[in-house]
Amino acid sequence: MAIIKPFAALRPSRDKAGIVSSTSYDSNSRELSLNEVQNNPYSYLHVVKSYLHFKGEKKNPEKHFPLGLEYLQKFKDEGTLIKDKKPLYYIYRLIKGSKAYTGLIASASVDDYLNNVILKHENTLTEKQNELAEHISFFNGLGNPILLTYPDNTVIESIINKTINSGAPEYNFLSADQLKHNLWLIHHDEDIDVIEKEFKNIEKIYIADGHHRTAGSATYCQQMRDKNPSYNGSELHNYFPVFLIPFNKLHIFEYHRLVRDKAIVNAPDFLKRVGEYFDIIKSGHIPVQPLNKAEFGLYFNHNAYLIKLKPEIAITLQGSLDNLDVSIVEEFLLKKVFNILDSKTDKRLSFMDGSKGILTLENIIDSGDFDIAITLYPTSIEEVKQIADENLIMPPKSTWIEPKIRTGLVIYETI
Repeated sequence: MAIIKPFAALRPSRDKAGIVSSTSYDSNSRELSLNEVQNNPYSYLHVVKSYLHFKGEKKNPEKHFPLGLEYLQKFKDEGTLIKDKKPLYYIYRLIKGSKAYTGLIASASVDDYLNNVILKHENTLTEKQNELAEHISFFNGLGNPILLTYPDNTVIESIINKTINSGAPEYNFLSADQLKHNLWLIHHDEDIDVIEKEFKNIEKIYIADGHHRTAGSATYCQQMRDKNPSYNGSELHNYFPVFLIPFNKLHIFEYHRLVRDKAIVNAPDFLKRVGEYFDIIKSGHIPVQPLNKAEFGLYFNHNAYLIKLKPEIAITLQGSLDNLDVSIVEEFLLKKVFNILDSKTDKRLSFMDGSKGILTLENIIDSGDFDIAITLYPTSIEEVKQIADENLIMPPKSTWIEPKIRTGLVIYETI
Protein backbone atom coordinates (compact mmCIF):
# COMPACT_ATOMS: atom_id res chain seq x y z
CA MET A 1 0.00 0.00 0.00
CA ALA A 2 1.65 3.22 -1.17
CA ILE A 3 0.99 6.53 0.56
CA ILE A 4 1.03 9.27 -2.07
CA LYS A 5 -0.35 12.58 -0.90
CA PRO A 6 -1.02 16.03 -2.38
CA PHE A 7 0.93 18.97 -1.00
CA ALA A 8 0.86 22.76 -1.12
CA ALA A 9 3.83 23.64 -3.31
CA LEU A 10 6.00 26.69 -3.32
CA ARG A 11 6.37 27.47 -7.02
CA PRO A 12 7.13 30.26 -9.49
CA SER A 13 4.53 32.79 -10.54
CA ARG A 14 3.03 31.86 -13.89
CA ASP A 15 4.98 34.49 -15.83
CA LYS A 16 8.33 33.44 -14.36
CA ALA A 17 8.10 29.64 -14.36
CA GLY A 18 10.50 29.30 -17.28
CA ILE A 19 13.20 31.57 -15.87
CA VAL A 20 13.00 30.54 -12.22
CA SER A 21 13.21 26.82 -12.91
CA SER A 22 16.35 25.33 -14.45
CA THR A 23 17.39 22.02 -15.93
CA SER A 24 17.59 19.09 -13.54
CA TYR A 25 20.02 19.84 -10.70
CA ASP A 26 22.26 16.89 -11.52
CA SER A 27 22.19 17.43 -15.30
CA ASN A 28 23.69 20.90 -15.45
CA SER A 29 27.45 21.25 -15.81
CA ARG A 30 29.19 23.74 -13.54
CA GLU A 31 29.84 25.97 -16.58
CA LEU A 32 26.16 26.07 -17.60
CA SER A 33 25.03 26.62 -14.02
CA LEU A 34 27.53 29.44 -13.56
CA ASN A 35 26.34 31.10 -16.75
CA GLU A 36 22.75 30.95 -15.52
CA VAL A 37 23.63 32.38 -12.11
CA GLN A 38 25.54 35.22 -13.75
CA ASN A 39 22.84 36.11 -16.28
CA ASN A 40 19.50 35.19 -14.72
CA PRO A 41 18.61 37.04 -11.49
CA TYR A 42 15.48 34.91 -11.03
CA SER A 43 17.05 31.45 -11.32
CA TYR A 44 16.39 29.01 -8.48
CA LEU A 45 20.06 28.05 -8.84
CA HIS A 46 20.82 31.15 -6.73
CA VAL A 47 19.24 29.14 -3.90
CA VAL A 48 20.54 25.62 -4.50
CA LYS A 49 23.94 26.46 -6.03
CA SER A 50 24.77 29.62 -4.10
CA TYR A 51 28.43 28.52 -3.96
CA LEU A 52 28.71 29.62 -7.60
CA HIS A 53 28.69 33.22 -6.34
CA PHE A 54 32.08 32.51 -4.78
CA LYS A 55 34.59 32.19 -7.58
CA GLY A 56 36.57 28.97 -7.58
CA GLU A 57 35.21 27.76 -4.25
CA LYS A 58 33.89 24.30 -3.55
CA LYS A 59 30.60 23.83 -1.73
CA ASN A 60 30.81 25.05 1.85
CA PRO A 61 27.36 24.94 3.47
CA GLU A 62 28.34 27.05 6.47
CA LYS A 63 29.55 29.86 4.20
CA HIS A 64 27.32 29.50 1.12
CA PHE A 65 23.90 28.38 2.41
CA PRO A 66 23.08 31.73 4.08
CA LEU A 67 23.32 33.50 0.72
CA GLY A 68 21.03 30.89 -0.83
CA LEU A 69 18.55 31.45 1.98
CA GLU A 70 18.65 35.20 1.32
CA TYR A 71 17.71 34.56 -2.29
CA LEU A 72 14.92 32.20 -1.27
CA GLN A 73 13.42 34.78 1.07
CA LYS A 74 13.82 37.51 -1.55
CA PHE A 75 11.97 35.41 -4.14
CA LYS A 76 9.14 34.86 -1.66
CA ASP A 77 8.94 38.51 -0.62
CA GLU A 78 8.77 39.82 -4.18
CA GLY A 79 6.24 37.21 -5.33
CA THR A 80 8.61 35.33 -7.63
CA LEU A 81 7.80 32.21 -5.59
CA ILE A 82 4.26 31.75 -4.30
CA LYS A 83 2.87 29.09 -1.94
CA ASP A 84 -0.34 27.32 -2.94
CA LYS A 85 -3.13 27.72 -0.41
CA LYS A 86 -4.14 24.04 -0.24
CA PRO A 87 -2.58 20.64 -0.93
CA LEU A 88 -2.79 19.72 -4.61
CA TYR A 89 -1.58 17.13 -7.05
CA TYR A 90 0.28 18.59 -10.04
CA ILE A 91 0.43 17.18 -13.56
CA TYR A 92 3.76 17.84 -15.24
CA ARG A 93 4.33 17.22 -18.93
CA LEU A 94 7.66 17.51 -20.74
CA ILE A 95 7.71 17.34 -24.53
CA LYS A 96 11.00 16.44 -26.21
CA GLY A 97 10.65 16.36 -29.98
CA SER A 98 7.60 14.18 -30.62
CA LYS A 99 7.93 12.37 -27.27
CA ALA A 100 5.74 13.50 -24.38
CA TYR A 101 6.37 12.48 -20.77
CA THR A 102 3.39 13.04 -18.49
CA GLY A 103 3.15 12.27 -14.78
CA LEU A 104 2.01 13.35 -11.37
CA ILE A 105 3.91 15.48 -8.84
CA ALA A 106 3.00 14.59 -5.26
CA SER A 107 4.59 13.70 -1.93
CA ALA A 108 5.65 10.20 -0.91
CA SER A 109 6.14 8.65 2.51
CA VAL A 110 9.60 8.22 4.03
CA ASP A 111 8.24 5.17 5.87
CA ASP A 112 7.28 3.59 2.54
CA TYR A 113 10.92 4.00 1.50
CA LEU A 114 12.21 2.55 4.77
CA ASN A 115 9.75 -0.35 4.60
CA ASN A 116 10.45 -1.23 0.95
CA VAL A 117 7.13 -0.17 -0.48
CA ILE A 118 9.28 2.25 -2.48
CA LEU A 119 12.08 0.09 -3.86
CA LYS A 120 15.58 1.10 -4.96
CA HIS A 121 18.06 -0.47 -7.39
CA GLU A 122 21.17 1.61 -6.63
CA ASN A 123 23.35 2.10 -3.57
CA THR A 124 23.89 5.59 -2.18
CA LEU A 125 26.98 7.25 -0.78
CA THR A 126 26.56 8.22 2.88
CA GLU A 127 28.47 11.46 2.41
CA LYS A 128 26.24 12.59 -0.44
CA GLN A 129 22.97 11.70 1.27
CA ASN A 130 24.13 13.56 4.40
CA GLU A 131 24.90 16.61 2.25
CA LEU A 132 21.37 16.51 0.86
CA ALA A 133 19.89 16.08 4.33
CA GLU A 134 21.85 19.16 5.40
CA HIS A 135 20.47 21.09 2.44
CA ILE A 136 16.87 20.10 3.23
CA SER A 137 17.36 20.99 6.88
CA PHE A 138 18.80 24.44 6.15
CA PHE A 139 16.30 25.45 3.46
CA ASN A 140 13.32 23.53 4.91
CA GLY A 141 12.55 22.12 1.50
CA LEU A 142 13.53 20.33 -1.66
CA GLY A 143 13.01 21.70 -5.16
CA ASN A 144 13.89 18.69 -7.29
CA PRO A 145 11.32 15.85 -7.02
CA ILE A 146 12.48 12.25 -7.15
CA LEU A 147 11.38 10.26 -10.21
CA LEU A 148 9.27 7.24 -9.23
CA THR A 149 7.57 4.74 -11.48
CA TYR A 150 4.53 2.56 -10.88
CA PRO A 151 2.27 0.05 -12.68
CA ASP A 152 -0.05 1.54 -15.28
CA ASN A 153 -3.34 2.63 -13.69
CA THR A 154 -6.31 3.53 -15.88
CA VAL A 155 -8.15 5.42 -13.12
CA ILE A 156 -5.24 7.75 -12.37
CA GLU A 157 -4.59 8.11 -16.10
CA SER A 158 -8.21 9.11 -16.75
CA ILE A 159 -8.04 11.89 -14.13
CA ILE A 160 -4.79 13.16 -15.60
CA ASN A 161 -6.26 13.19 -19.12
CA LYS A 162 -9.48 14.84 -17.94
CA THR A 163 -7.51 17.61 -16.25
CA ILE A 164 -5.27 18.19 -19.26
CA ASN A 165 -8.28 18.40 -21.56
CA SER A 166 -10.25 20.71 -19.27
CA GLY A 167 -8.31 23.90 -20.04
CA ALA A 168 -5.04 25.71 -20.56
CA PRO A 169 -2.12 24.69 -18.33
CA GLU A 170 -0.90 26.78 -15.43
CA TYR A 171 2.59 26.75 -16.95
CA ASN A 172 3.35 26.62 -20.66
CA PHE A 173 6.88 27.50 -21.74
CA LEU A 174 9.88 26.47 -23.82
CA SER A 175 13.22 26.08 -22.08
CA ALA A 176 16.57 27.00 -23.59
CA ASP A 177 17.23 23.34 -24.47
CA GLN A 178 14.15 23.39 -26.75
CA LEU A 179 11.93 21.34 -24.44
CA LYS A 180 8.31 22.27 -23.83
CA HIS A 181 6.99 22.25 -20.26
CA ASN A 182 3.40 22.25 -19.00
CA LEU A 183 1.90 22.11 -15.52
CA TRP A 184 -1.73 21.59 -14.54
CA LEU A 185 -3.24 21.67 -11.04
CA ILE A 186 -5.57 18.95 -9.78
CA HIS A 187 -7.65 20.86 -7.26
CA HIS A 188 -11.02 19.06 -7.21
CA ASP A 189 -11.34 17.25 -3.87
CA GLU A 190 -13.03 14.22 -5.42
CA ASP A 191 -10.17 13.72 -7.90
CA ILE A 192 -7.60 14.13 -5.13
CA ASP A 193 -9.39 11.52 -3.01
CA VAL A 194 -9.59 9.03 -5.88
CA ILE A 195 -5.90 9.37 -6.73
CA GLU A 196 -4.86 8.87 -3.12
CA LYS A 197 -7.05 5.77 -2.83
CA GLU A 198 -5.73 4.31 -6.09
CA PHE A 199 -2.14 4.54 -4.89
CA LYS A 200 -3.13 2.76 -1.68
CA ASN A 201 -3.96 -0.23 -3.89
CA ILE A 202 -0.47 -0.27 -5.42
CA GLU A 203 1.88 -2.59 -3.54
CA LYS A 204 5.23 -1.43 -4.91
CA ILE A 205 6.62 1.75 -6.41
CA TYR A 206 10.15 2.00 -7.82
CA ILE A 207 12.78 4.72 -7.70
CA ALA A 208 13.72 5.47 -11.30
CA ASP A 209 16.01 8.42 -10.61
CA GLY A 210 16.99 10.23 -7.42
CA HIS A 211 18.31 7.59 -5.02
CA HIS A 212 20.49 10.10 -3.15
CA ARG A 213 17.67 12.65 -2.82
CA THR A 214 15.43 9.92 -1.42
CA ALA A 215 18.08 8.73 1.02
CA GLY A 216 18.82 12.35 2.00
CA SER A 217 15.13 12.96 2.67
CA ALA A 218 15.01 9.85 4.85
CA THR A 219 18.12 10.96 6.77
CA TYR A 220 16.61 14.41 7.34
CA CYS A 221 13.34 12.83 8.47
CA GLN A 222 15.15 10.67 11.01
CA GLN A 223 17.00 13.70 12.35
CA MET A 224 13.68 15.50 12.84
CA ARG A 225 12.15 12.47 14.51
CA ASP A 226 15.09 12.27 16.89
CA LYS A 227 14.47 15.88 17.86
CA ASN A 228 10.75 15.23 18.33
CA PRO A 229 10.17 11.67 19.59
CA SER A 230 6.46 12.39 19.98
CA TYR A 231 5.94 12.85 16.22
CA ASN A 232 2.72 11.35 14.84
CA GLY A 233 3.74 10.80 11.20
CA SER A 234 1.63 13.56 9.69
CA GLU A 235 4.40 16.17 9.89
CA LEU A 236 5.68 17.41 6.53
CA HIS A 237 9.21 16.14 7.19
CA ASN A 238 7.82 12.58 6.97
CA TYR A 239 7.33 13.06 3.22
CA PHE A 240 9.37 14.08 0.20
CA PRO A 241 8.49 15.38 -3.30
CA VAL A 242 8.16 12.92 -6.16
CA PHE A 243 7.30 12.85 -9.84
CA LEU A 244 5.35 9.67 -10.56
CA ILE A 245 5.21 8.31 -14.07
CA PRO A 246 3.86 4.90 -15.20
CA PHE A 247 6.21 2.18 -16.42
CA ASN A 248 5.12 2.58 -20.04
CA LYS A 249 5.94 6.30 -20.15
CA LEU A 250 9.57 6.07 -19.02
CA HIS A 251 12.51 6.05 -21.41
CA ILE A 252 15.68 4.30 -20.31
CA PHE A 253 18.86 5.15 -22.18
CA GLU A 254 22.01 3.06 -22.19
CA TYR A 255 25.03 4.17 -20.15
CA HIS A 256 28.32 3.79 -22.01
CA ARG A 257 31.69 3.30 -20.31
CA LEU A 258 34.76 5.39 -21.16
CA VAL A 259 38.22 4.25 -20.07
CA ARG A 260 41.52 6.14 -19.98
CA ASP A 261 44.39 3.62 -20.11
CA LYS A 262 46.66 3.83 -23.15
CA ALA A 263 49.00 1.10 -21.94
CA ILE A 264 46.27 -1.54 -21.91
CA VAL A 265 44.35 -0.34 -25.00
CA ASN A 266 47.48 -0.08 -27.16
CA ALA A 267 49.06 -3.30 -25.97
CA PRO A 268 49.62 -5.79 -28.85
CA ASP A 269 47.58 -8.46 -27.08
CA PHE A 270 44.61 -6.22 -26.11
CA LEU A 271 42.07 -7.78 -28.48
CA LYS A 272 43.40 -11.23 -27.64
CA ARG A 273 42.65 -10.57 -23.96
CA VAL A 274 39.15 -9.37 -24.83
CA GLY A 275 38.75 -12.46 -27.02
CA GLU A 276 39.17 -14.72 -24.00
CA TYR A 277 35.64 -13.75 -23.00
CA PHE A 278 33.98 -12.33 -26.13
CA ASP A 279 33.55 -13.18 -29.78
CA ILE A 280 34.83 -10.16 -31.73
CA ILE A 281 33.48 -8.85 -35.05
CA LYS A 282 35.27 -5.95 -36.77
CA SER A 283 32.69 -3.27 -37.52
CA GLY A 284 34.31 -0.44 -39.44
CA HIS A 285 35.27 2.98 -38.12
CA ILE A 286 32.08 4.28 -36.47
CA PRO A 287 31.22 3.30 -32.88
CA VAL A 288 28.79 0.41 -32.59
CA GLN A 289 25.34 1.14 -31.16
CA PRO A 290 24.27 -2.30 -29.83
CA LEU A 291 20.77 -3.22 -30.97
CA ASN A 292 20.24 -6.30 -28.82
CA LYS A 293 20.77 -7.41 -25.25
CA ALA A 294 24.15 -9.11 -24.61
CA GLU A 295 25.79 -7.19 -27.46
CA PHE A 296 28.49 -4.59 -26.83
CA GLY A 297 30.71 -2.27 -28.80
CA LEU A 298 34.36 -1.27 -28.51
CA TYR A 299 35.66 1.90 -30.12
CA PHE A 300 39.33 2.92 -30.00
CA ASN A 301 42.02 4.19 -32.37
CA HIS A 302 39.29 4.97 -34.97
CA ASN A 303 38.25 1.31 -35.12
CA ALA A 304 34.97 -0.24 -34.02
CA TYR A 305 34.16 -3.79 -32.93
CA LEU A 306 30.96 -5.61 -32.04
CA ILE A 307 31.56 -8.10 -29.24
CA LYS A 308 29.36 -10.83 -27.78
CA LEU A 309 29.97 -12.85 -24.62
CA LYS A 310 31.13 -16.35 -25.51
CA PRO A 311 28.25 -18.86 -25.20
CA GLU A 312 30.26 -21.15 -22.91
CA ILE A 313 30.66 -18.21 -20.49
CA ALA A 314 27.11 -16.94 -20.88
CA ILE A 315 25.61 -20.27 -19.72
CA THR A 316 27.55 -20.03 -16.45
CA LEU A 317 25.88 -16.76 -15.40
CA GLN A 318 23.54 -17.20 -12.48
CA GLY A 319 20.67 -14.94 -11.47
CA SER A 320 19.20 -11.68 -12.74
CA LEU A 321 22.07 -9.49 -11.53
CA ASP A 322 24.84 -11.47 -13.23
CA ASN A 323 22.88 -11.49 -16.50
CA LEU A 324 22.58 -7.71 -16.74
CA ASP A 325 24.60 -6.26 -19.62
CA VAL A 326 26.15 -3.73 -17.23
CA SER A 327 27.23 -6.60 -14.96
CA ILE A 328 28.80 -8.46 -17.88
CA VAL A 329 30.82 -5.37 -18.80
CA GLU A 330 31.74 -4.89 -15.16
CA GLU A 331 32.97 -8.44 -14.70
CA PHE A 332 34.52 -9.42 -18.03
CA LEU A 333 35.86 -6.13 -19.36
CA LEU A 334 36.40 -3.65 -16.55
CA LYS A 335 37.67 -6.14 -13.98
CA LYS A 336 39.36 -8.84 -16.05
CA VAL A 337 40.81 -6.74 -18.88
CA PHE A 338 41.33 -3.29 -17.29
CA ASN A 339 41.71 -4.36 -13.65
CA ILE A 340 39.10 -1.77 -12.63
CA LEU A 341 37.91 -3.35 -9.40
CA ASP A 342 35.72 -0.51 -8.11
CA SER A 343 33.69 1.40 -10.70
CA LYS A 344 32.71 4.04 -8.15
CA THR A 345 36.25 5.15 -7.35
CA ASP A 346 38.62 4.25 -10.22
CA LYS A 347 39.66 7.52 -11.88
CA ARG A 348 40.34 5.81 -15.22
CA LEU A 349 36.63 5.16 -15.69
CA SER A 350 33.88 7.57 -16.69
CA PHE A 351 30.35 7.26 -18.05
CA MET A 352 28.28 8.83 -20.82
CA ASP A 353 24.53 8.44 -21.14
CA GLY A 354 23.15 7.40 -24.50
CA SER A 355 20.95 10.48 -24.84
CA LYS A 356 24.05 12.42 -25.95
CA GLY A 357 24.42 10.30 -29.09
CA ILE A 358 27.10 8.18 -30.72
CA LEU A 359 28.75 11.16 -32.46
CA THR A 360 29.48 12.77 -29.09
CA LEU A 361 31.02 9.51 -27.90
CA GLU A 362 33.12 9.22 -31.06
CA ASN A 363 34.42 12.77 -30.63
CA ILE A 364 35.37 12.13 -27.01
CA ILE A 365 37.52 9.15 -27.97
CA ASP A 366 39.00 10.70 -31.12
CA SER A 367 39.97 13.84 -29.18
CA GLY A 368 42.04 11.75 -26.77
CA ASP A 369 39.99 12.58 -23.67
CA PHE A 370 39.57 8.84 -23.21
CA ASP A 371 41.21 5.90 -24.94
CA ILE A 372 38.30 3.51 -25.45
CA ALA A 373 34.52 3.48 -25.34
CA ILE A 374 32.46 0.46 -24.36
CA THR A 375 28.96 0.86 -25.75
CA LEU A 376 25.95 -0.93 -24.28
CA TYR A 377 22.31 -1.74 -24.97
CA PRO A 378 19.84 -0.09 -22.55
CA THR A 379 18.80 -1.78 -19.34
CA SER A 380 15.05 -2.49 -19.52
CA ILE A 381 12.40 -1.40 -17.02
CA GLU A 382 11.66 -5.09 -16.42
CA GLU A 383 15.30 -5.62 -15.39
CA VAL A 384 15.17 -2.58 -13.08
CA LYS A 385 12.01 -3.93 -11.43
CA GLN A 386 13.46 -7.43 -11.10
CA ILE A 387 16.62 -6.19 -9.40
CA ALA A 388 14.62 -3.96 -7.03
CA ASP A 389 12.13 -6.76 -6.21
CA GLU A 390 15.03 -9.05 -5.29
CA ASN A 391 16.60 -6.32 -3.12
CA LEU A 392 19.72 -6.39 -5.29
CA ILE A 393 21.86 -3.46 -6.38
CA MET A 394 22.96 -2.70 -9.94
CA PRO A 395 26.50 -1.59 -10.79
CA PRO A 396 27.05 2.18 -10.83
CA LYS A 397 25.53 4.13 -13.73
CA SER A 398 23.36 1.30 -15.01
CA THR A 399 20.54 3.52 -16.28
CA TRP A 400 19.91 7.01 -17.57
CA ILE A 401 16.17 7.51 -17.22
CA GLU A 402 14.08 10.30 -18.67
CA PRO A 403 12.23 12.54 -18.10
CA LYS A 404 14.35 14.83 -15.92
CA ILE A 405 12.11 17.29 -14.10
CA ARG A 406 13.28 20.88 -13.78
CA THR A 407 14.75 22.16 -10.53
CA GLY A 408 12.66 24.81 -8.79
CA LEU A 409 9.48 24.22 -10.79
CA VAL A 410 7.60 22.69 -7.84
CA ILE A 411 9.21 23.02 -4.39
CA TYR A 412 8.23 20.90 -1.39
CA GLU A 413 8.53 22.69 1.97
CA THR A 414 8.99 20.69 5.15
CA ILE A 415 7.51 23.26 7.52
